[in-house]
Amino acid sequence: MRRTDDGVLSLDFLAGFTIFMLALIMVVSMVPGLLAGLESSGIDYDAVAYRTGVILVEDPGWPVYPPWELYDRDHKDEIERMGLAVSKDTPNILLSTKVERFFENASTDDPFFTEDDYRSKVIFGDYPYSYSVSLRSEDGTYNNRTGDPLPLGYGYIRRVVKIKEPGVTEIVGVQGPPYWTNSPTSPTQTFTVQLNFSQLLNQSVGPAYRIDPRIEPVNVTITNFGAYLNQTVPAAENATLRSVTFWKMDPTRPNPRFTRIPFSYDTVDPDLYTLRINGASEPHSLKPDVPVESSISLVLKPAATSVFTLDQNSILDIRFTFEDDPPRALINGTHLYDYRNVTRTDLKTGVLEVAVW
Repeated sequence: MRRTDDGVLSLDFLAGFTIFMLALIMVVSMVPGLLAGLESSGIDYDAVAYRTGVILVEDPGWPVYPPWELYDRDHKDEIERMGLAVSKDTPNILLSTKVERFFENASTDDPFFTEDDYRSKVIFGDYPYSYSVSLRSEDGTYNNRTGDPLPLGYGYIRRVVKIKEPGVTEIVGVQGPPYWTNSPTSPTQTFTVQLNFSQLLNQSVGPAYRIDPRIEPVNVTITNFGAYLNQTVPAAENATLRSVTFWKMDPTRPNPRFTRIPFSYDTVDPDLYTLRINGASEPHSLKPDVPVESSISLVLKPAATSVFTLDQNSILDIRFTFEDDPPRALINGTHLYDYRNVTRTDLKTGVLEVAVW
């Protein structure tokens, strides 16, 4: 019987055809992926702008505490992410201190953050994107922008936001209770503003309305100070403010007591606080030793409270000490910096816009 190779040839053909089809299928499946970047670059820019907008308005950034906005130029590298939200639980509600740091000196030759900082801590991409970020409030208080001029085409996102600003406690001088005394027993009079952190950081108050001195300034203003002057003293035109000091106590510890916080009281440092007397534009140190005629304004910034090592159990005293012999100041007692005495402004409406190309 004669042998034939027809069966062997058909098997070779089948094996080769199968390999060819598998290779063809692999090539066809890879081609869309290779062309996706070329065909959808506009969509990609929109996606990057959307992602950047989400980070800015829905994330508080990292680190959270001490918050990233308190870091100075020498420690910028420790900032991992720059979000503007009050907290992760308050999307679209921005904190004014974060906004101020984010746009600080953006339009000058010496901005706080560089282009590389924004790309690495907000945009997050291997590609060197160009960008523009702006924030405008409805009342015109905020009108900030950082980045490059817009080209003809770019990815874009717009978010309507609210902006939370710090409150202010104002003590208006009156010749009567609760802080006026008509019989001083000492040349030294001390007036205290007290912050109880266990009350201020109460979790029953939403983050958007909470008074948190760890992340926003403490504002104390004494007006109409003339009402506290001792008119029985000859030429009592003013009283001398000798010092402003900070004291803290942890009530949860055994035998709790107030201890004075070590601080550079004799150094003017606008990054930590500002003390202005009688409405003067020039700030004083916390040892001003100057006459007070009309007003005192103290703004204690979060950068200062962060070095006080305060927690949710702490009580912080801010003590204003007046000293004259005979006594000229008739102000005494303790004013609580709490939800009853702090005036909080309404959340401001604004628009955040992010463009990427």
